[in-house]
Amino acid sequence: MRCPALLALTCALAASPLTAQAGLYVGGRAGTLGLGLEASKLITPNVAVRGALYRYSREFDRQESDVEFTVDLQFDGYTGLIDLYPSGGGTFHLTGGIMAAPAEVDGVGQPTSGNYTFNGVEYTAAEVGTVNGTVRWEKTMPYAGLGWGTPASRRGGLTFLLDFGVGFGKPTIGLSASSAVAGSALAQDVEAERQQIQADVNKYLKIYPVVNLGLAIRF
Repeated sequence: MRCPALLALTCALAASPLTAQAGLYVGGRAGTLGLGLEASKLITPNVAVRGALYRYSREFDRQESDVEFTVDLQFDGYTGLIDLYPSGGGTFHLTGGIMAAPAEVDGVGQPTSGNYTFNGVEYTAAEVGTVNGTVRWEKTMPYAGLGWGTPASRRGGLTFLLDFGVGFGKPTIGLSASSAVAGSALAQDVEAERQQIQADVNKYLKIYPVVNLGLAIRF
């Protein structure tokens, strides 16, 4: 089951009949996690639990080390969060919880100059074959952030949602060439190139930025 947090929240909501002051919202989200469906339930005036499912996919082109990649980007994740409302009656909240791996990235590459360059060494397209690259995050990542939006039904029906946060975790980079034989110079240079890219990722991409906009209806 990919979404235990949202499933638990759904079960909790189903166990309690809705009233005019249920302190619940259901809404949609769009942002750096993809397109999502979210539910939030107020537990106390200062605390709410929240879960969401996200889906989205697209293709685009990206150049990396003289290789033009056709990239397939897939968002397929969830969040399980707790919101703390300091004032008890406002919409501003601090958030902590977990998020699934935000995305999976797969790329198939072709040289931009007729040749590939790996680890500073040039190879012909015939020597290399097809280049494949991947980006993978951990399946579950800690999340922290802040935002605006509350399920408190006394504040009216529709509510605007806005969240800023980060998922803590570095992605793992994969890089391979279809013609690279294990132990060959090509295989070693491809791996050295992958390690250089991974080192840059480890240095600069220690978090995944989350920006989410949404609209929900309160019950």
